[in-house]
Amino acid sequence: MRFGAHHEWGKLREVVIGISPAEDFVVFYEESQRWLVPPGDAFSRQHAGRRLIDIDAEWAKRIERQVDALAELVAREGVTVHRPERLKGAERTFLAPNGEGAQLFARDGMIVIGRHVIDASLRLKCRQRERFGLRPIIQKAVQTHGACWSSVPLGSPGCVDGPFLEGGDTLLNGHEIYVGMSGCASDMAGIDWLQALLGDAYRVIPVALRSNVLHLDCALGLIKPGLLVWCPEKLIDGLPTSLRTWDAIAVSREEANKLATNGLILEEGRMIVDADNQRVIEELRKRKVEVIPLPFDGPISTGGGLRCAHHPLLRESALS
Repeated sequence: MRFGAHHEWGKLREVVIGISPAEDFVVFYEESQRWLVPPGDAFSRQHAGRRLIDIDAEWAKRIERQVDALAELVAREGVTVHRPERLKGAERTFLAPNGEGAQLFARDGMIVIGRHVIDASLRLKCRQRERFGLRPIIQKAVQTHGACWSSVPLGSPGCVDGPFLEGGDTLLNGHEIYVGMSGCASDMAGIDWLQALLGDAYRVIPVALRSNVLHLDCALGLIKPGLLVWCPEKLIDGLPTSLRTWDAIAVSREEANKLATNGLILEEGRMIVDADNQRVIEELRKRKVEVIPLPFDGPISTGGGLRCAHHPLLRESALS
């Protein structure tokens, strides 16, 4: 393979990792942000439209420092690391007149499945413009690696009617693709669009989430064949059928809110996990997973973890 991924595991060879210059992060709030928990919900409402560096400079700089440390660590592992282009001018304010948000969470604005690279359709209006920072990376993948580029049709201007399809909701398990649905992000129209794109070789399986869960990877992580981490309280109908025989590390709602299900897998049996999720780290190590702890509390405090901050472009994996 020169491009693509078939599973959540497999040796990572090429990846996009987000950026978060401290002076760029602007607090945002939209009505669909039901996943926010105290005190983050009140903070977002109170400070929407203001630069984080003007409110809490240490937090803004910690986010920048920690995501850059992630990129440096992954590069030292021999992985080719790409970073989004920093938005400026009209691209920065497109659908976000105050320049809300950041380009921190590269996971959501694109989706790689097999040789497909997909421009996602994000429900949050102010995040629609993130595709512009990712587009040069996608174009290079098309030109040099033969990736197949598609775009999900954008949802309605009010971000109520889809299709919506987001990378954080999309988990790969060979011929099965799981997509979370909570009403906060992806919807059934986005799932139907993805099934039509991928065709009969794949089964795209909706996974019902509680209405205050942002993405599927906030409630479920596939670590290696036969091993997963999940939060039973956040999945309405339990695990997808084919995952119910797997060794499952259960986490509490509180642990899931700290993104305990959300890591960066370097290869099968080896991954990076937020250093604050110590119990989960211990459970993974009991199962012969080599864990590299990395402080990531700055980004996690904004609602996204280590999986959210990266998107694989090439994993060594094959469809059986």
